[in-house]
Amino acid sequence: MLDSRLLPLRRRRASLRAMRPEDANGYASGAADPAVREYAHLPEPGYTEASVITLIQGEIHEGLERGDLAVLTIADPGTDAFAGSLVLFGASAGSVEVGFWVHPDHRGRGVASEALALAVEFARRSGFTRLTARSVPGNQASQLVLDRSGFVQDMPANGTAPSGRTVALVHHHREIGPLLPLPLKTGRLRLRLHEHADARALQRIYSRPDVTRYLLDDPWTEADAGRNVEERMAKTGLDDTSGALALVVEHEGTVVGDVQLWLTDTERGLAEIGWVLDPAHGGRGLATEAVRAVLELAFDRFGLHRVAAQMDARNAASARLARRAGMQLEGHLRQDWWSKGEWTDTLVFGALSTDSPAVDD
Repeated sequence: MLDSRLLPLRRRRASLRAMRPEDANGYASGAADPAVREYAHLPEPGYTEASVITLIQGEIHEGLERGDLAVLTIADPGTDAFAGSLVLFGASAGSVEVGFWVHPDHRGRGVASEALALAVEFARRSGFTRLTARSVPGNQASQLVLDRSGFVQDMPANGTAPSGRTVALVHHHREIGPLLPLPLKTGRLRLRLHEHADARALQRIYSRPDVTRYLLDDPWTEADAGRNVEERMAKTGLDDTSGALALVVEHEGTVVGDVQLWLTDTERGLAEIGWVLDPAHGGRGLATEAVRAVLELAFDRFGLHRVAAQMDARNAASARLARRAGMQLEGHLRQDWWSKGEWTDTLVFGALSTDSPAVDD
């Protein structure tokens, strides 16, 4: 079933969340757009703000609660304004169908592709292994988005659209790779995917000026923590849409930091890694243990060739951690990055799949 607890999810150009009454006007005006009327075949012949509010508070809310229907808002991640609609429905035997449309005021910005990528992660984390979609033959824009999002076209066939009409339809499908076998456990740690409930614990860490001093982030506010966790929840692995993996690090049931791994060159197996650990839990080798575990995952599970780590050259603690994790210093770039009002130096560390495993001193 579709797990509404995973919402909202966020990427750079779109977020995906439950519909709210304040979305009703945007939905009604977008649904009246000629292209939406022609291609989306919505269930109702027309919508008003009042009728959409009734749907949100009734059928849409109930479907999301049951987990068999998710009529979601595609929102602008900066303003949270309604940018379109994405629907997941017809769940059966590990498969669920997706449909979407974008408000005319938000087209041409990559919103649909980003929303589809989030839908893949929502479906994956809900336990689905396949997404299907249907489009009408003339809707080349949606077909292009689906193609770029990894969907494969099947043979066209007549079918019943959401409007109830029998129309010619192009069928699409996309396989969804399974989630990693998480949590990842080490001698003392548990590494797992992010949950919304982690925002408070991570804000406690990232709000510390001594933690963010050498990061690109400023100290996190509560709102920052919520947005960042929404983004990290969609980073579930390197095998599919996200191209990134974000893991919370727990020690004895307490969140003590997080580690992220993201692809920088998919074809050549290159990636970058970053980490943050709560200074209150420093000096015990916990961060080293977590980074080693993710590096092992990078090479053994994902088959990467090289993983790099870049950091402010003044961040001596992070440099020591990289060395303990088995990474080698490969470069010192002088004043290559403008950060927080000043030019800063960057240290570049690297690890290869052929390097010997790190050992404790």
